[in-house]
Amino acid sequence: MLAFLAVVFTAVLAVSLYKAFSVYFTQRQEQSRFSEYRRIVNRDESAQEYDPAEKYAPLRESNGDFRGWLTLPDTGIDYPVVMPPANDPQFYLHRDFDRNYSYSGTPFIGEGCDENSDIFIIYGHNMKTGSMFGTLDKYADGDWAAKHRDIVFETPEGRRVYRVFAALRTKVNSENEYRYFDSVGNFGDEEYYSIVSEMLEKSEIDSGGMPQGRAQILILSTCSYHTENGRFAVMAYRAE
Repeated sequence: MLAFLAVVFTAVLAVSLYKAFSVYFTQRQEQSRFSEYRRIVNRDESAQEYDPAEKYAPLRESNGDFRGWLTLPDTGIDYPVVMPPANDPQFYLHRDFDRNYSYSGTPFIGEGCDENSDIFIIYGHNMKTGSMFGTLDKYADGDWAAKHRDIVFETPEGRRVYRVFAALRTKVNSENEYRYFDSVGNFGDEEYYSIVSEMLEKSEIDSGGMPQGRAQILILSTCSYHTENGRFAVMAYRAE
């Protein structure tokens, strides 16, 4: 009996290790492809002069859904962002930039908005390897967030800087769910300020700042493992 159990245990362990290494290897390959995208755009922000339209032309030619490049310093978040087809808003949930199947997916703009809306949202997977939006929850630490408030989203039209003012956890499909992902699009003054006030009220950090006037709002959203169906979101207003 002991010998049989040992065989079963060894077999289960072997299968588990195979699956773990398979997932790890797949994600490494997917991240390698993103590294190629970074080399393609030759991201040299120290250059005296550069044309963002020219800089991102290869990516736009490769994929017309490309909308910009998202960078969060000291997080490893440094990826292209795409706009899914209107009839399939989760198209890139498990597709790479080349539209092939991908476990990690590609950061994408959510339904009901675009990169020029009053409030828009970008989704990314919370990978346990720390890739994609796997480090976004660093912003749950108020001290860390205060030192890393600036988020860069560069489009073919130019460079944008967004300043973090709120971060929060919530749980979808629950009575107390905060549906921040529904607060996207274009709004009148009253509704806009009401949404911003709720973001500040729900925030788990005190950034010491808030949007000036009707600044555009960027929301970054990912899954959170603090609870079942958890979500983590960071809100930032356009400062430049």
